[in-house]
Amino acid sequence: MRKALSEDDVKREVRKAKIANYTIFVIFLAFLLAIIVGYFVYRYQHTFRPDRWLNEPSERTDMIDNLLQNYEIVGLTESEVLSLLGPNDNAQGAFNADDRYVYYLGPERGLFSIDSEWLLIDFVNGIVSDYSLTTD
Repeated sequence: MRKALSEDDVKREVRKAKIANYTIFVIFLAFLLAIIVGYFVYRYQHTFRPDRWLNEPSERTDMIDNLLQNYEIVGLTESEVLSLLGPNDNAQGAFNADDRYVYYLGPERGLFSIDSEWLLIDFVNGIVSDYSLTTD
């Protein structure tokens, strides 16, 4: 036979259950908040902005996909490319060619970032004819 619980025991059990429910709710809320904050941090890091492109060249690998997705590079003039991306990195000597702008993107993406990634923009008669991403 079971012993009947006193009124104080019932109140104590209800209080324990409420604390457990609140704890689970707070953990769930913290987890949900972490996901939301993570999403906005990811979006901030991976959204192309000209000022960030110019001031944080090592972060360009994060922005390049967004840039290529939202801007039609082929068909732009040299002056439009310069106003969008700023001065090129041709002085570094990598992948230089006539009628080509070279932009350093940063360490290559992936688990082992040994090389650097580069954006190569080729011009024909002052108009972008092609672009490519490459590593050195």
